[in-house]
Amino acid sequence: MTDNPDKTQTRKLTRRAVLAAGAAASGAAMLPMPALIGRAQAAGAKDAFKGEDLVVCTWSGVYEDAFKKAVVHPFNEQYGTRVATVGGWDQMAAQMKAAPPGQPPFDVTIIDEYTTVAALTDNLLAKTARSKVPNIEYVQPWYIETRPEYARDYGVPLGLGFLLPLINTGLVGEKPLSWTTLWDKELDGKLALDAGAFIWIVAVAAIWGAKLNIEQLYDWKPGQKSDPIFEKLEELRPAKWYRDGAELSFLMMQEQAAVAEIYSLDALGLVQNGGPDFKTGIPDDGTVAYTDWYSKVKGTQHSELSDTFLNYLLEKETQDRLLAITLTVLSRRDVTVPPHWPNYPKTNEDLVKRVKLISMEGWEKLLPNFDALDARFKEAVLKTSRN
Repeated sequence: MTDNPDKTQTRKLTRRAVLAAGAAASGAAMLPMPALIGRAQAAGAKDAFKGEDLVVCTWSGVYEDAFKKAVVHPFNEQYGTRVATVGGWDQMAAQMKAAPPGQPPFDVTIIDEYTTVAALTDNLLAKTARSKVPNIEYVQPWYIETRPEYARDYGVPLGLGFLLPLINTGLVGEKPLSWTTLWDKELDGKLALDAGAFIWIVAVAAIWGAKLNIEQLYDWKPGQKSDPIFEKLEELRPAKWYRDGAELSFLMMQEQAAVAEIYSLDALGLVQNGGPDFKTGIPDDGTVAYTDWYSKVKGTQHSELSDTFLNYLLEKETQDRLLAITLTVLSRRDVTVPPHWPNYPKTNEDLVKRVKLISMEGWEKLLPNFDALDARFKEAVLKTSRN
């Protein structure tokens, strides 16, 4: 997740601004319309929501573009609605908290594990009854089982975001598609590593470098005499600590780096631009990830339409369209896997084996030490940048 250069910054966002932007983009006015109470669900009467607006917060950048194309535009065409999107990163909970009661900046929001912890702490999300989202029966059980029971009624899981190794085989040859490859001494000075969303490369250093389990990362404390996670991180000698997806793309395309950590949001475009020498995918030994859930926001005036939209996210046709234009993993067990995804995790067992989720419980343990973790990471960046 690398498009936002400052992920801690909270932008001032109003619902009116989102709708105005959507109207400008479509060339038509988009005025808020009140929800109608007690009407038939759109599944039985497709005109039930005609003309109604809905604001959905997604990850920004290429994800938002794909989401509009694969989800929002077909939904609006089918139901006659006026769904608009706004992109964000980690500031959604702060924006919801700052909004006046009953006037949330968006009706539905994407929530990973970190955002869910933050939003539930301040009671910012609204539950969705499972009877309103019948398509959830087609979701891989892993998505539900990795969610604490108290959080499972807040929305639905659309899929996964995760970290991938990217290798330019034209420069370094056929290296194994594995996180352990980062510690190959032949790659000293040829790596591109993310200096922004640091928790993911720290997790890689913990699991595949120091050979710890992810729970041992959660137990990290500052001031340890022995710190195997950062000791392994400091063995890496990158060509560059990059700050965003654009910088990473430049480094790889200009051959200033040959191997990188890349986020699934950015991966497909870079692989397509790089050609057949660029190799990526979820390694057989796994990767670190977050889930993309979508939830109603407390105070929305469009509760019924929100539930219909959440159920739409779980339709096979919806997920097939999104999968066809991204390098992501989606939640249904019967999606059509496109040719660009040769090692897609097709089964629930694949997810259990190959996905190391930084869980909600993990974030609850990490957050009290997060500032110290950030400071320790910056120390590691300085050390590895000087050598």
